[in-house]
Amino acid sequence: MKAILTYIAFAAMAGAALAQTEQRPADHPLSVKPIASQAQTTDTDMIRSKIERMGYTDVVDLSRDSTGVWHARARRGTETIDVTVDKGGRIKPGL
Repeated sequence: MKAILTYIAFAAMAGAALAQTEQRPADHPLSVKPIASQAQTTDTDMIRSKIERMGYTDVVDLSRDSTGVWHARARRGTETIDVTVDKGGRIKPGL
């Protein structure tokens, strides 16, 4: 009896492992698709233009950290300052 239960448990685990390795075709709606570099460029351009609309110029060193916050250096008047754009789209100078 114990051997049968062990065999059933092993078969169930093996079946679950096989089900996880099945890959979907690329055109399947649930397949995982990598983010195209064009989409990443679009995000960068969008954030850059948002910063510029707030009165900043010469936006450089624009990058996104691991938490999703954007960081850049920009000019406002004659001053160069650090600028952050949080996940909510709020622009904060000097952080």
